[in-house]
Parts: sequence; C-alpha cells; structure tokens
Amino acid sequence: MDFVLQAREAGFDVGSLELPAESWLVVLDEEQRIVLSNEDSFAFVGKRPEELVGKRLGHVISLGFLLPFIVRGVSFQEQPVWIDGAKYYCNYMPFGRNGQATGGCFCLLRREQVSDGLLELPGLVGSLPAGVDMSGDSLIMVNTEGVITMISQPFADVLGLAAGEMLGRHVLQAYPNSNPSRLPSVMDKGLAEEAEPHLLNGRHAIVSRYPLFRDGEVVGGWGRILFSDARELFQMAEKVQAYVRPPARRKVSRRGGNAHCFKYDCNSIIGQSRVMKDLKERLLRIARRPSNVLLLGESGTGKELFAHAVHAASQRRYGPFVRVNCAAIPDHLLESELFGYVEGAFTGARKGGQVGKFEQADGGTIFLDEISDMPLVMQAKLLRVLQEKEVTPLGGTGTRSIDMRVIAATNVDLEERVREGRFRTDLYYRLNVISLEIPPLRNRREDIYFIAKHLIDDFNAEFGMAIQGLDDEAWKLLESYDFPGNVRELRNIIESAFNMTDGPLIRAADLPPTIRRTRPGAAGGKAVIPARDELLSAIGQKSLQEILEEMERQLIEASLERVGGNKLSAANVLGISRPGLYKKLNKYNIQ
Repeated sequence: MDFVLQAREAGFDVGSLELPAESWLVVLDEEQRIVLSNEDSFAFVGKRPEELVGKRLGHVISLGFLLPFIVRGVSFQEQPVWIDGAKYYCNYMPFGRNGQATGGCFCLLRREQVSDGLLELPGLVGSLPAGVDMSGDSLIMVNTEGVITMISQPFADVLGLAAGEMLGRHVLQAYPNSNPSRLPSVMDKGLAEEAEPHLLNGRHAIVSRYPLFRDGEVVGGWGRILFSDARELFQMAEKVQAYVRPPARRKVSRRGGNAHCFKYDCNSIIGQSRVMKDLKERLLRIARRPSNVLLLGESGTGKELFAHAVHAASQRRYGPFVRVNCAAIPDHLLESELFGYVEGAFTGARKGGQVGKFEQADGGTIFLDEISDMPLVMQAKLLRVLQEKEVTPLGGTGTRSIDMRVIAATNVDLEERVREGRFRTDLYYRLNVISLEIPPLRNRREDIYFIAKHLIDDFNAEFGMAIQGLDDEAWKLLESYDFPGNVRELRNIIESAFNMTDGPLIRAADLPPTIRRTRPGAAGGKAVIPARDELLSAIGQKSLQEILEEMERQLIEASLERVGGNKLSAANVLGISRPGLYKKLNKYNIQ
C-alpha cells in the first residue's frame, strides 16, 4: 500500500509533505516511537518495517545532535547523520503547532539525493553567538538562495503557521501579514543585525539576524525572535529602570494616562475572506506611512478596531491613541474638548484648565469617529490644525505645536455631504489622503463562522460557560441573515443566545426573533416582514398594542437597513425627529 495512504489510515496526514523517492520514510509519534515505516528501511538499516514499529528512532540509529531538534519539533532539511560509519542526510517535519507535540515525519537520504551547498549544523557552530540553544529558540535558517532549511515551531507560531509548511519555501514568500525578511540583505552584506524591530504577522517583534560563515565564506543566514511583541521589551525596560534609578517625583504628562498602550492590533481583525486578507495587507502597508487615513463603512463594521490596528502597526504605536466621537459631544462643548482651555477661559472652567484631545494625541494618533457630524465651524478649525500642526487652547494666547496622525471615520457618503455643502471640500481632501473601505458583513459571509466562533470563545470566558457552537439550523439562519448592524449586531445576537441557551449548542430557538424570521437560503437573507394574513392571525393571540409595536419595530429596522445604519437619515425616512428615533431605539433595544 502507498505510504501516504498507510499514514492516513494510522491517523497521520503526510499528503502535503514532499517525500523523496528511494528514501527511508518513518512516521513518529510524540515520543519519537516509530508508528509506520516504508519498505526502504531494509536498504538503510537492515530491518523490515514490522521489526521497527514501536521502537524509538534514537534506538535504531544514532541521532546525535539532532535528537533535541526532533524532540522540540524543529523542522529541518538535509542534516547529517551517521549509520555504521556511513554518512547520510535526513529531513524532519513535525505535525504539531502551538507547542503541541504530535509526532512528525522523518526522511533518510543518500548524499546523491541532496543539493549542493549544504548547511550542516556541526560545521556552523563557530558562526553562532555563545549561549544560543538553536533547538529551543524561535529560530529560522536559510541557505544562500534564501530557501528555508530549518525553522523552529516557536518561530512559526508567531506567524500562525506550522513549521513544516514553511520548510523549503523562499523566505521572502513565507511571512504572512509581515514586512519582508531581511535575511537576504544580511547575507549580502555579511553583517549581523541585532535586536531590530520587525513587523511579523501584524505585530512588532524584536529580532536578530546573522550571516553564517564557513571557511570565511557566507553560506547562509539565520535569525531568531527575541520578543514576539515589542511591548514585552518596553515593560522589561521599565522594570529595570525602576530598579536601578531611585524613585523621583513623577512628572505629569500632558498626554495623560499610559501612552505606551494600544488596545488592538491587526490580529484582532477576524476574517479569512479574500477581501479581508487584502484589506489587512493594505492596512499594514498604509500604517507604516505618516499620511492621514479615512475609514469608510457602515455602522457596526468595526471602524474603531481598524483605527487601533493602523495605530498599532505604525511608528507611533507606543504613543497615545485618543478617540473622539464627534457625534456624541454637543456642538458648544466640542471646541473645548478638542483644543482644551486655560483656567478662567469661561464660567465653570476647571481650575488649572484642561488639556485638549489634540494635545493628548501629541506623538500618537487621534481617531475622529463620525467625522461627518462635525459642525462646519469646527471643520474650519480642524483644517487649520492639520495645516499648521499647532493648537491654541480656549482663553489662551500662545500656540502649542503638536505632532499627531489623524484617522477619521464615517458611515455616510462624504462626497455627497460635500456636494450638499455640509462638509468642507478642503477638509475632505486633507482627510481622504488614503481611504480604507470596510465591507459590510453580508458581503463577506464566509467570515460569519470565524467571527461567531471567536465571540463564542469570548462569551464562554465572560459567562463561565462551555458553549461548543451552534447547531446546523442556527448556523443556516445566521448564514442567511443580512446583518444590517454588521459585526456589532452579530455580537449582540451571540450574547443574546448565551442568555437563552441551556445546552452545549446554541439552537435556532435561542436566537433573537429577528433572526428566526429569516428564511434560510432566501435571496439576500432579509428578514421577512409579516404579511397581511400573518398579522390577522395574531388577532386574539396578541393585543392591538403589541401588534402595532411589532410592526413599528420592524419598520424602524428596515429603515435603518435601507440607509446603511445612519440614524439621522432613518429618522428623515420615517418622518420623525432624531431624538424621537433614539427613544424608539431604546424602547425596542435596537442597536
């Protein structure tokens, strides 16, 4: 029987691995015992497969320096091993990831089956810094062609991959959501780069890179991750400084709070759809530049999450992140909130004055949410701040220079607002240097599963429960629903279900009525508004007031969906005031 089929029957999938012909192939369990061997064993070690099963590989051949690598799940290619004085070469590809040892595939080769320019570890020890434990570090090694010949699972874990997936790939094509590897440059120059920041899978890591020499010639390169998240280094530095320096009177920062903290990063954005992968890659490119960013998307799509991710991936990531909701602050208070004020600036002014949001964001990022709701007078003042990079507090006479990046967000068509004269053209172009359009959830339905699973994990931790997921009928309802409230609505749906369910799975009956009225498979997945017959059938079952309230709630939901979640537009469509709409939203608990 074919070795791949035998391995699959034994519970090991080796179909994705490159298995050379005329080599000894062995499947090992987590204790390095031989589970399966091909018939070539006799040609290499003089034993039939049935004689080898159950034995530890290290008792069959002497693994020497390679044993710790295999035990710790390091993937490697073309490393030397000796059998009865003869030199062979071997590959090893573990099956597990995230620190879980689940065995691997060992392959033994003859010299004529391997490439030239081998990176044999015993001959490279002199190139390695003292104290390096290569089998335990987050390590990667490449040959002069840039092909990965060795990689540890801790390194691959940072990238969210299995080490075996990366082995044999070119290093410039192996890192998702990351800056390109600099190992080729290190090999070209022959100079090490130690403790350098590098973006890996959306997070800033601290890494070191070294050329590998043999007989004075560069034969490869290797790197290791010192800190998978640079914040660990800053926290360590703060502890050291507190220990070696006597406590001094703390100077009050005008930024306020902890400036070296960000709430989310690119990894916080859940989504496996093509559109979301492309969006995250674009986000990482944009984040490295200093330009202002405009985030576009319907209500509930996660614009604030994207703003945090841009900040976290930028050079300002250890500066402050200041959020301002332009719609939530009354017009007459917005200027004092943004610019701050000096003592005595107006009646009721706080003693000592107040630092404005612009100054708090100095050295970091300010996020102006719902920028479309900013009054025209304030738009003119914001434009001046963007142009001059300075602010004057209310009641003050002197200007203060600021250095900040602006990320603005809106759920309305700003170009339409410009045409209507409700948004300044010059400010629009100042903000819209780069735009990111976040798609609604209904346009990336393949992400519903991943987001829902993430939310279930979150609520399990919060509620102290152990919900395993949704049953088939509940999944079909979610997949068919249009989610006018997008990810925010999905979160509310899952939280509501957690309050209703009494078993290991969320059932269709546990979902809110709005979802249950969705017809699975219906075009567009829209909620079905009760027809005349359905309304008539409710007579005698519900009071007239209950029937009318149900109709009113559905009309409000339909209006919000039609206008993309904009509450002012929905109020206009319904012919009621905005405060009146807010009262009804609270009454029916519509988010």
